[in-house]
Amino acid sequence: MTTPAPSSTIQLCGVCGGGPAAFATFRAVIVILIGLRTQTRSGWFCRDCGLTTFREQQKYSLAAGWWGIPALATPIIVLMNLSEVDKVKHLPQPRYAPERPEGAGARYGRPLRPGTPVSQSPVIIIPIVLAGLLLLLCCGPRLFS
Repeated sequence: MTTPAPSSTIQLCGVCGGGPAAFATFRAVIVILIGLRTQTRSGWFCRDCGLTTFREQQKYSLAAGWWGIPALATPIIVLMNLSEVDKVKHLPQPRYAPERPEGAGARYGRPLRPGTPVSQSPVIIIPIVLAGLLLLLCCGPRLFS
């Protein structure tokens, strides 16, 4: 999906209607044996909704992206998301019009809550343990002989 052309008006978040917003694409991957499935969430995000979406997609990938042969896709997806989050994390706190605009969604004025950072989430243990096991399998016999 390509980034829409910027306009002279401030873009609003597609989730909560706050502004300013930036266009970003966040991906998640699930790997099972020999197959993989990706999930993409693209759109205009304010700072809070963008960080929340980024964290959800990263946690999903870190938990479900290692369980098969195409697991090499997981680090690529994680790095792609890291480059996308820069677009939203430096935005100011979302602001809202005093009156609810026509066509505003049900979440107008209520951004998503970012929650805990990925580095503080228990899901970060999965790739660390898997990397340790891989290192032990590859180099373990030499270390213990």
